[in-house]
Amino acid sequence: MRRVLVLLTLALIALAVVYRDRLYLRDPLGTIARNGVVQEDARIFINYENDVLVREKRGTEMFVVQHWNGLPATPAGLTCIEGMLCMTPADRVMDVGEISTGHAPAEMTDRAVSFVDAAGAKVLVTIR
Repeated sequence: MRRVLVLLTLALIALAVVYRDRLYLRDPLGTIARNGVVQEDARIFINYENDVLVREKRGTEMFVVQHWNGLPATPAGLTCIEGMLCMTPADRVMDVGEISTGHAPAEMTDRAVSFVDAAGAKVLVTIR
């Protein structure tokens, strides 16, 4: 039994390393604010590269900002285990639609992502 648990643990670690750009883990301390108002119903997820995925608890709205292009976009084909992690089908998320006005890239640091959305609201995602 112990050997099976060790092998299972090693297999999970190997999968996490191979899919590190696709696997987004929840950041329970992360926040999102629109025009300075904190959105309580949103969940923040980050991956190995500090790319950010934001998903409302109801799942009605979501977007991802990746370092390779910096454009906020709605992801396609997202698979989630509610409240824990999400996985994309590819390292670079296929855009369903750009949600940034004027296709201006987001300003990204290791701790924050900011951009102006299509409605003109200033969005600030803080990673902790």
